[in-house]
Amino acid sequence: MKSIFYLLFVSLAFTGSAQFQFDNIIEKDNCREGENIEYCRTHKVMNYFKQHSPLMKKYLEEQDVLRLIEDSLKLQSPSRVVYKIPIVFHVLHNGGPENISRDQIEDAVAILNRDYRLQNQDANNVVATFQGMPADVEVEFALATKAPNSQCFSGITRTQSPLTNDGSNGLNQVSAIIAGNNVYNQSWPGNKYLNIFVVNDAGGAAGYTTNPSVFTGSSMNNGIWILHDYVGSIGTSDTWSSRSLTHEVGHWLNLDHLWGNNNNPGNTSSCSQDDAVDDTPRCIGVTSCNVTSNTCSNDAVDGYWTSDVVDNVENYMEYSYCSKMFTPGQKSRMRAALLSGAAGRNNLWTNSNHTATGLNQTPTLCAVDFRSSRDVVCGGDDVEFFDESYNNVNSWSWVFPGGSPSTSTQQNPVVTYASAGTYDVQLQVSDQFGNQLSQTFPNYITVIANPGVLTPFNEGFESAVQIPNSDWSVYNPEGPGFHVMNSASYSGSYAVKLDNSAGINGSVDELISNTLNLSNLSSASLSFKYAFAKRNSQNSDYMQIYASKDCGETWFLRKNIPTSTIATYPNTNSSYTPSANDWNTVNVNGITNTYLVSDFRFKFKFISGGGNDLFIDDINLSGPLSISNELVHDFIVYPNPIVGNAILKFNISSIVQRASIKLIDPLGRVVKEMEETTYLPGEYSFDFDCSSLKNGWYMLVFDSPQRKISTKLIKN
Repeated sequence: MKSIFYLLFVSLAFTGSAQFQFDNIIEKDNCREGENIEYCRTHKVMNYFKQHSPLMKKYLEEQDVLRLIEDSLKLQSPSRVVYKIPIVFHVLHNGGPENISRDQIEDAVAILNRDYRLQNQDANNVVATFQGMPADVEVEFALATKAPNSQCFSGITRTQSPLTNDGSNGLNQVSAIIAGNNVYNQSWPGNKYLNIFVVNDAGGAAGYTTNPSVFTGSSMNNGIWILHDYVGSIGTSDTWSSRSLTHEVGHWLNLDHLWGNNNNPGNTSSCSQDDAVDDTPRCIGVTSCNVTSNTCSNDAVDGYWTSDVVDNVENYMEYSYCSKMFTPGQKSRMRAALLSGAAGRNNLWTNSNHTATGLNQTPTLCAVDFRSSRDVVCGGDDVEFFDESYNNVNSWSWVFPGGSPSTSTQQNPVVTYASAGTYDVQLQVSDQFGNQLSQTFPNYITVIANPGVLTPFNEGFESAVQIPNSDWSVYNPEGPGFHVMNSASYSGSYAVKLDNSAGINGSVDELISNTLNLSNLSSASLSFKYAFAKRNSQNSDYMQIYASKDCGETWFLRKNIPTSTIATYPNTNSSYTPSANDWNTVNVNGITNTYLVSDFRFKFKFISGGGNDLFIDDINLSGPLSISNELVHDFIVYPNPIVGNAILKFNISSIVQRASIKLIDPLGRVVKEMEETTYLPGEYSFDFDCSSLKNGWYMLVFDSPQRKISTKLIKN
């Protein structure tokens, strides 16, 4: 089921300066069965406006006009006019799974069109009472292909911001999209586009919107907020959640919940209310799929039904997980909304707007783009590439330096990278009209060594000039990121610092290790020291330590340092520099046998909650050697870093055959090698002339069929 979303404080301001608040508690009676998140909060938004807005009089006048249009439609013969609505999906993400794929978005559009055109096969299986009633609403949806400035685009904008995790103010999320999206950095009018905001937190609900009204007008706020895992049926979503957008679009087209718009489902007083649609029986609302439910006995009061009938549990405007229909009355009400000027709905489907948004022409190729399953891999790993070029692409030509295959004409090829290094990716695409575009994406794929550095791994950052480097990479979509500094340390002169005080609340920063070879260990333990201070007691910063047993393709939480215990120093608003007594030692004990692999990685993940700066030092990963690997031990090189010569020392406990000693550069090339030989038990020492080596890091490797061991050295 879905995760619990903690709603803090909601204060959305729409046209007319109306504002509203949600409680910070999830109301269980507003959740679907089996979920811990409120399914929809549109009724709460609208109820607030109705009770507090100075625009209420204008809203009631709009509703009177809508009812007149609706009544007129009921008297007319079917026109068979299909209204097409241009959609833009604004994906607000922070580099996480909420950055959903184009495939998932296209799946969501396909579901909308299926549901609103009565092409869903399950509509044939409604209960007997409603057989023959499921309606073709004759409304279709298509991704826009022109931005407000006429720029060609894919119908999708992407904005990276931690505000995706803070749904307390939907307008702040919209502002982030306006300022930071990758297409057009001004308003996207709600009378030109159906704006759908895909987020990681929609104010504690799966989604919400507003009915067409003066409260939102035709501004960009006249849109739909929805969680990424309620968009479509693939990717981060599933079939269980796939009709949520159908539900919210129903609200956007002026439908209420079947039990009315004043209560959560399950309130018996709703039998005295109405959803303003005669052919939907009165009910109090359901959150499951009990198709025999009959919660009100006054169904005949609205004039359509002559006797009491079961609830229309299978209606999209219920909370059930078996929704599959709109009624003819709901169709009339929605089409009336599209014929009225309320919130500019009557402009969306016009020919002029279709021209402006690109719907009435066949769009041509205008951009090369793609995404990949991973951009950092180990030698021997696969990468899947997904073309996201637009529009109407029908042929592809890929070039993958360092990859196998090195070229491909598939739309979404899979490529294997064998050798360590950094590689470009080139993509040329063509459309049906013969237009071609080509682009090279430099240094797109990073391949790191496999096997990695043998333990023990000790990092005090004394020789780390900067991050990223050969041992560490960083992830910092917002804010300054981790960096090496000498203003504070637990030991030595250096540590890493995260300037969290200069970051954005909700931002995520990661410090990620390169590969480590733990295959020679019988067990492993990780420890480190850190110092951190909050600014005040309201700060919600926390840190997590993850481990990967497959070079970073998947990560598993091994340690959580929560908000309640993360501080090592009293709250301070001043610039924080830790003293010797501020450092805490953390031991990570969850490095189990499954992680004793040749391409182990670990990372520190820090989520900002408004606190002060973070410091990390003295990272140690070690463990006892397995019995089979103790043939060679005490494998050390000094001095390290080196300038001229280096001395290698090691001990042999039992005869080792066909062994060689190699010096390997970061690209995996052997730059020096000692002839293969047999080593008898004893102590060995060798002098390596390194004066001709370029500055940088190298691996010194003892390699034999019986034992492989290595150590890193740095040439300054």
